[in-house]
Amino acid sequence: MNILIVDDEPRHLRGMAGMIQSMRPEAKVTTAKDGAVALAMVKENLPDVVLSDIQMPNLDGLAFLQLLKEEGLQTKVVMVSAYNLFEYAQTAIRHGAYDYLLKPVDIEKVETLLQRLEEQFAAEAKERGESAELKQKLELASPAYRSRMLHQWLIGELPSDQGAELEEWPLLQEVNVLLLTDIRRLEAEEALPPQLMEDLSRKLRSFADRFGQYCVFPLQTMQQGDRLVTALKLGQLSDQSAAELAATLRDCTSSWQLHGKVIHGIAVRIVQEGIPDLYQRTETALHYAFYDEWQGVVAAEEIAAYEPKEALYKLDGELLFEALQEASFKKAEEMCQEAFKTLAAGGYTEPKLMINYAALTLIKIKSRTSGIIDPQVGSVLTETASNSIPSCSTSDELLKQLMCCLSAVHQALTDRKQGSGDAAVEQCLSWIQSHYHEDITLEMAAEQFHFNPSYFSTLIKSRTGRSFSDHLTESRIREAKALLATGKLKIYEIAERCGYRDTKYFTRIFKRQVGLSPEAYKHTARPLTGGDTT
Repeated sequence: MNILIVDDEPRHLRGMAGMIQSMRPEAKVTTAKDGAVALAMVKENLPDVVLSDIQMPNLDGLAFLQLLKEEGLQTKVVMVSAYNLFEYAQTAIRHGAYDYLLKPVDIEKVETLLQRLEEQFAAEAKERGESAELKQKLELASPAYRSRMLHQWLIGELPSDQGAELEEWPLLQEVNVLLLTDIRRLEAEEALPPQLMEDLSRKLRSFADRFGQYCVFPLQTMQQGDRLVTALKLGQLSDQSAAELAATLRDCTSSWQLHGKVIHGIAVRIVQEGIPDLYQRTETALHYAFYDEWQGVVAAEEIAAYEPKEALYKLDGELLFEALQEASFKKAEEMCQEAFKTLAAGGYTEPKLMINYAALTLIKIKSRTSGIIDPQVGSVLTETASNSIPSCSTSDELLKQLMCCLSAVHQALTDRKQGSGDAAVEQCLSWIQSHYHEDITLEMAAEQFHFNPSYFSTLIKSRTGRSFSDHLTESRIREAKALLATGKLKIYEIAERCGYRDTKYFTRIFKRQVGLSPEAYKHTARPLTGGDTT
């Protein structure tokens, strides 16, 4: 037990200190000559018990007791006085005194007091231990429950009597800045590695620690991503603008883009604004990260400060159709890029408008080319306008989808003029022969020749009777047979040279195509070529 004794009479001070030390040799006993000194010692050491005289210079006992209460210093104070007056005792108890002793102090009463204090400290320690253990069990057993509770708090649906069980509750009540971080996975079906989420949380905590008090917690509210919420309480809000927060965050964001796109929305709480409104404004800011101009970090205040103008969409459908009929796709591409750049207004236009106009462009072109080009291309335009375009998470992705479809229309119109797509198919087959040793795909080939992948696949099959994959496999197996016949390389080396990174997979494909395993073919072919048979 840590005990502080306060008295302006040196003799009384020494006597009380000596008595308590003899009664509790293991206790740490310190002394102070007046209330002012005692207040400083309590702030520094926070003793378990203070035995204080009432009548003292500089700061008397009752004033000392009142200051402890005002500053929230949790220590038990026992008033010791020679004044046997009810009003002193009453005032002391009202100010939060634990007990009241009269001078000269009776040793038996001091012993009773110390025993009572020890019993209470033991009970409080046990209660703290049980509470901490229960809290840890709850956190470990039900993180989803905690996440759900915090989400209810953000949207204003958390009952007022439930929030207190959250460790962060005192801070959450005083939040004045909210940061939402979304991690959009590259592969929607794959969960983010737990260590990555922890690393992101750790870096967000390190970032937030520069600005004030904070807490970081996950929210599982998205189907194709993960969200972290950083709640901040800034000490000097006027000196920490959302723009400064965004700039600092932007500096430390690029290294997180390993498994997907990481974006942030920030909003500063307006006076008298409720948490649900703050959360809604932050979500809106996050929504604008759709545009690459924001570099992944959007401040709600910047969006709100922008003076909206009438959306300008200057892409004429008939002029676009005429451009798509030219020999080069370049003019149509430039028309679209310029129109959507103007519409975006530097990243301030509602992203939904970009999506709607992109889908509308495809529908108009489909209608204009109906009966002119292959119906398969029209089906691709419809599917892209209905599903792919609305699913785009960035403006760059949206424009790529749009250009890919328009490129397919351009190619279909070109093929119509030429009477066939034979030239493009021949070029593709030649390209396969030159790149079979690389990890090439149909999508890569389609991009190389400015086709929609689905349409390009259909075109190749219709012109050659075989798929892109069949042609690629044929080129690879042809080379593998030639290398096996030389007898100079090992099976795994041949597999790598032919574009197969998995030797077992190569063996399986080779046997399916040739009827022999690579090893068997090697021994069969070598004598016929005069290769080394040893």
